[in-house]
Formats: sequence, C-alpha cells, structure tokens
Amino acid sequence: MRASGQQAQAIEAFRAGAALHPEVAELQCNLAIALDESGDGAAARQAYEAAIRADRGLVAAHVGLGGLASRAQRFDDARRHYLDALTAEPDNVAANLALYELAQVAGRREDALAFQLRALERQQLFSAIAPQERRRVLVLLRPGDWQANIPVDFLFDAQTTTVHKFFLLGRDSLAAAARLPACDVIFNAIGEADDALESLEIASAIVERLGLPAINDPARVLNTNRVALVDVLRGIESCVTPSVTRVTREDVAAHRLPIEAPLLVRPVGSHAGHDLAKIDALADLDAYLESARAEFFYVSPFVEYRQPDGFYRKYRIICVDGEPHAYHLAISPNWMIHYYNAPMAEQAWMRAEEERYLADFPSVFGPPLQRALREIARAIGLDYFGIDCSIDPAGNLLVFEADPAMIVHMQDPVELFGYKRLYVPQIFASLERLLDSRARSR
Repeated sequence: MRASGQQAQAIEAFRAGAALHPEVAELQCNLAIALDESGDGAAARQAYEAAIRADRGLVAAHVGLGGLASRAQRFDDARRHYLDALTAEPDNVAANLALYELAQVAGRREDALAFQLRALERQQLFSAIAPQERRRVLVLLRPGDWQANIPVDFLFDAQTTTVHKFFLLGRDSLAAAARLPACDVIFNAIGEADDALESLEIASAIVERLGLPAINDPARVLNTNRVALVDVLRGIESCVTPSVTRVTREDVAAHRLPIEAPLLVRPVGSHAGHDLAKIDALADLDAYLESARAEFFYVSPFVEYRQPDGFYRKYRIICVDGEPHAYHLAISPNWMIHYYNAPMAEQAWMRAEEERYLADFPSVFGPPLQRALREIARAIGLDYFGIDCSIDPAGNLLVFEADPAMIVHMQDPVELFGYKRLYVPQIFASLERLLDSRARSR
C-alpha cells in the first residue's frame, strides 16, 4: 500500500501490526517511516522511539530519528542519533553520509571527509529511479566537500529524470564502470581543484570507454582554474579578468609578491570566501598568515567595483549549452559578497532589484556584455558552469570566478524570494533540453 501511494491505509496497517506485535521493532520502524513521509513528524518520532525500546540496535530507527532532528535543525540531537546508529553498525552508509553533511555544517571538514570515505568504501553507486522516467543520467563525482562537485540533487526533476550517481575511488572505478546501469547520457559533475586531477582523468576514461554522449568534458574543467582562466578569457571584448598568481607560503611571508597592495589573497582550493582577505599594505600579510594555515595561495590585484550608490553587486550567471541565464544578484555595502551574507532578506529594495535582473537580464547586461558572456562560454568550452561577476565603473564585465560547481537551487524562503520560482526553473529546463538533445545524438 505504501509503495502504491496509499499512505493512509499503509499507516493503519502498520499500526495494526505494531499493536498486535509491539515486540517487533521493524513494525514500529516501518510505521515511523510512513508517518514521517506523511508529514507527521511528532508521531513518527514516537514510533521510532518505540522501535528502539524494542531493539536498541535497530539502525534504521536511529537514522530515522537523526533525519527528523536534522530537518528541524536540531543538529546536536541529529549527530547523537547518527552516532548511535554507527555504534550498532559502524559502516552504515546512510548514517555516515548524514554525519558527513553535519560535520560540514559545523565547519569540521576533515571529520566530514572521514565519514564520507567510510560510506563510499562500502557503496559508490547511488541510484534514484524516476517514477515517470524520461531520461537516464549517469553522474560522475569525486569524494570531497560540498565544493568538490556540482550539487546535482537540486538540478534534476526526480519525477522524470533517473539519476545514477557514481563516485570515483581511484583507478578501480574504471573497471567498475563496466557494471553500471544503462544510461542515456553522462554528466561530469567534478569541479576544478588541485586534488581533482586524477578523478578528472578517470572520468575522461569512463566517458571514452562507455561511448555515451557527455556533458562537461572533464579535460575542459581545467579551464576554470583561477590562474588558467585569466589566459582562457584574455582578449574577450568588454571582459576584465584580474590577474591571478599562485604563490607559496614562503613568498607571502617574505612579501615576495608580483603585485602591489591593495591585493586579494586566498588559499588555493578555498571557496565561499574562506580565508579570503583584502590586504591594504604588505605588512598586513604577517597577521593574515597567523590565521590562514595553507601552504599555497592565490594573489590578485583588488579592483574597486563599488557602484555610485555605494553598494557592491555580485551577479551569478549560469551558462547552459553556451547560453547565459541570470540566477541571482547579491547586493552588499561590503566588497566581499556572498549571497548568504548579503542583506537580501532584510532589504526589500534589494530583492526588487534582483527580481528586475531575473525578469529582464538583457536590460542589466546589455548587448556588449551578452556577447562577452557567450564568448566566455565558448572559450571555456563547458556545457554547464557558473560565472560570478560584476560590472566595473567603465561598464565592462568584471569576472571573479567561473566554476561548474556553483550551487543552483530554489530553497530560499518563498515568502521573501517567491519571484525566483518564475525564473530559476528556466535553468533546469535548459539543462533538461541539453540532456535530451545529447541523448538523441547517440
């Protein structure tokens, strides 16, 4: 009954079974799962707790309680429940992956990667079968934190797109690829990073071996490296990309840099502004190194991009099959802007400006900048990637970063950002059209 969508009848059947046999923990757990799926979290928690009283070692019940707590953002409780699951079954995939997520929320990256690796050593393929299947996509990923891969869970329609996510664990993954489920197209979700080179090489070999059409040629992902990107985009009209140089910790400590202050410095491989700093005088580098523990850094000149109203603007644009799409606009009085720290939720005028940007992208990025964006897509050569940029005082496109692994989602509060639901789905629809077109090209 549950499998056929008769949720209410399934719940009553499980209740009847649990009443007849309260000592059978699995019945209580099944009841809890059905209640959870129906949206009755309080009753689900009671049933999970009854299952654990009947069998302290029932892993599924601990995992279920962890899920309830996590969705309620009671992260300490969730962590405790998942650790209880691992006490009973140390290699449980669901509990380890959940703790991977929670450790990242808490900023404990190394702990997160350890939990992820324990899960992936047991299972590398994760499949979600669409009930109204129209396409089958094999997604190639590598182990890593949230920035390692394109966050594909937000991109595909679960009702119509079957997704097989395959994590690459060294060269053995190449042989395992021969046993993967049948698919129509490969989506390489691996982003650029120093430690991604082997995974990208394996991904290229899998694409060649399977002979399927592919999205995002793994070899072209390297074009989005911060240093390489400057050369890739050189000469594009109406496009400015500040120089980026990779230096060692010793170079920074000795103030032996190729540019003068003011400059920007960040650890190689960092994202989301982690340890990114503006250095107004070289003497400030000494204090910076006390907190930034990396061995390699990127340095680039700071370009003032504040607009006449005193605010900074950072636009995120998603390119799909060569076409740019507006995704979001972050406005802030501070130069280091990220959507999560910009006061978009607090300021109605900022949201109104973002809505105008989404509704009429070409009015903000006029013909010269639209041409520049398409030329950037051609030069980088990826089918799907994002651009973070602004518009400098001279009206040029000021490119901060290009990266396939930028997040695209519709998880913002609908009461504040409901307008996004009119425009962001256009990105998803464009990606679906690309997948279907590539699948037909076989």
